[in-house]
Amino acid sequence: MIKKTLIALVALGSLSSAYAQEKDNQRAEDRAKMFRGVVTNKFGSNWEIGAGVGGQIYFGDHDKQMRFIDRLDLNLGVKAGKWFTPGLGVRLGVFGGQISGVSGWTGNESWQGQRNRGNYQGFVNDATVVRGLATSGNVYKHTDHSYKLFETTQKYLNIHADVLFNLSNMIGGYNQERFYSFIPFASAGFGLSLNKAVNGYYSHEPTLGVGLLNRFRVSDALDIDLELRGTYTGDRFDQEFLMDTGDRGIQAQAGRWGEGMFSVGVGVNYKIPRRGWEYQQICPNNDDVIADLKKSLENQLALREGDAQRIKELEDALSRQGEVTRENVTLYPLLVTFHIDRWVLRNQDRVNLGFLAEAIKSNPNLKFKVTGFADAGTGSVKRNIFLAKKRSEVIFDCLVNEFGVPASQLIRDDKGGVENMYYNDPRCSRAVLLKVSE
Repeated sequence: MIKKTLIALVALGSLSSAYAQEKDNQRAEDRAKMFRGVVTNKFGSNWEIGAGVGGQIYFGDHDKQMRFIDRLDLNLGVKAGKWFTPGLGVRLGVFGGQISGVSGWTGNESWQGQRNRGNYQGFVNDATVVRGLATSGNVYKHTDHSYKLFETTQKYLNIHADVLFNLSNMIGGYNQERFYSFIPFASAGFGLSLNKAVNGYYSHEPTLGVGLLNRFRVSDALDIDLELRGTYTGDRFDQEFLMDTGDRGIQAQAGRWGEGMFSVGVGVNYKIPRRGWEYQQICPNNDDVIADLKKSLENQLALREGDAQRIKELEDALSRQGEVTRENVTLYPLLVTFHIDRWVLRNQDRVNLGFLAEAIKSNPNLKFKVTGFADAGTGSVKRNIFLAKKRSEVIFDCLVNEFGVPASQLIRDDKGGVENMYYNDPRCSRAVLLKVSE
């Protein structure tokens, strides 16, 4: 039993040395936290969904003749999108509501005015319709024009796709805990009406838009958005446009080159796990490459010397046939590392833990301490405390439930976020350290 325990400990030490060597051969982490220094994610990462409510004003043919307050309407919207890099994302969304306006006729020329008088288009409320034109309706009362304006109500949806540019991350570098992000966007979509105009048709028009998304971080998962959007569409969207009625030669109403909408909204945005970005390992110049190679060779030589010492200690221990003590076991602590913002065990770590479990069970009088850590350079203090706890728990559960180590021999602890513990490398601090309890 003693011989098996010692062999297990040496195997554990060798695997730990190989793992440390592999980590040391990787290039130094980019401490500048620049945009170009993050790793692009898989398709399932960095998705988000959101919803919002806001106010809008429409710019139609005759709407400028209304009071400003009468032109304001409520709109609602939902969206879903994905960030491909910290600076570039896309989303699909739909927003809608109703457009309050007025319909009128054009009398810019005296000969034309009388011919147009009494012929109205659009989504006139309570209209009397003759040959696709409204001859009467609800009269808008707040105007000083000599001719009548009829109130209109158009219910609509705008289905759109946006390309978003997070300039805060593009210019200032990626920062997971940045409170405010400046995100302009460009949009293309399709607008449609949900009710018919007096001519019996629905509106179907392409739309273009630009806007500004002001994003305020609440937590890793939740943001508050303040969005400003301008949308352009064709003149036919409000169904008030130039039309020849044929045999009478009546030209109904004047048209415009286009119409538009301006809206301001407030919403919430939820970022679906997996969220966030890992920093890419870069080497700025050849001198750094040479320095890394030199350091790697030095570490390999040191590891070989350490292996030779372990073999000698094993031979001495076998020759003595003595019992494994605290001093023997403490030579072989085990460091299990994790990916950033994760606490999932890999199979190679389970192999190491299996070796360690045999050693622990062979020495029932010793207690091992299982201590969880997170690196202080990423994430909030609260998040790092949570990560350290989850990592120590998953190691504790693996030793007890998978390898049968008595829970009474283990002491679980967690330290939250800590500074770099080994080789000035934050990846070595996203870990759990197992060693004989002091």
